[in-house]
Amino acid sequence: MVLAGLLGLVLTLAALRDEPTGQRVAVAARDLAAGVPLRASDVRFEPVRASGDVLAHLVGDDGAWRGRVLTTAVPAGAPLAAASLRGRASADGLRAMSIPVDRARAVNGRLAAGDRVDVVLARDGVATVVAAGLEVLDVAGEDGGAFGAQRGQLTVTLAVDVADSQRLAAVLADGEFVLTRVTGAVPATGAPPLALDELATGRGASR
Repeated sequence: MVLAGLLGLVLTLAALRDEPTGQRVAVAARDLAAGVPLRASDVRFEPVRASGDVLAHLVGDDGAWRGRVLTTAVPAGAPLAAASLRGRASADGLRAMSIPVDRARAVNGRLAAGDRVDVVLARDGVATVVAAGLEVLDVAGEDGGAFGAQRGQLTVTLAVDVADSQRLAAVLADGEFVLTRVTGAVPATGAPPLALDELATGRGASR
């Protein structure tokens, strides 16, 4: 059914290609794979005359499509459906990962999109910065949290690379971690693990 709909739209575009009137919609300039951000060379525009309800489901020429990602492959000459576009997980091409965390372990909930955080794990008497300077993409309360979030928790969505996502998954398995807000500060990238007994004796203070 979807294919038949696309073929119908392609035929409509072909019939109207020489028609100077109509609203311009985006058409795949070549076969486009799913999961790739769109570039100017990926699309061309064809005029289409249709009802507003139909045009609302197609991608126009307002430029809002640039950099967005196709969720399905689109063959050359087929129109781009608005529902098939998604924003990038992160503006710089990183992944997005949501973690549940107690408010008391996340600056009492005083985090907002754009903040930077270090993730600090305490385990077996050693405190370790497992990920540094991560960008906060979103913060949701307990009513809009991720799977596994409990009352009194936030769901913090962070921009991560592959290694960071693996570290955070391991941290979530342990559960004993805090988020420290480092917006505007130098992130603790490369900071060595610190034994908690060194803090008690003052030996860690000189580092």
